[in-house]
Amino acid sequence: MVVHSIAPDAVSGDEVARRLNKGGISVVDQQQHMMLVQGNEASIKDALGDARGWIVSPLTETPPPSTRQKALRRP
Repeated sequence: MVVHSIAPDAVSGDEVARRLNKGGISVVDQQQHMMLVQGNEASIKDALGDARGWIVSPLTETPPPSTRQKALRRP
């Protein structure tokens, strides 16, 4: 799951990480306005509490584009 900040006046990332760790959620990667965390959505939201300006989203993966050119028709 991804926890990210959506507001300029949001609670600090360090405070959010502290809340998540206290709730038993492991933070895999942390940046200033986004964290990759491990756990189910309900427990993450419970640990987050009423942290102003932070939301939980599922992790999405986009595969890299194919670098091999494809012929549209035979030459």
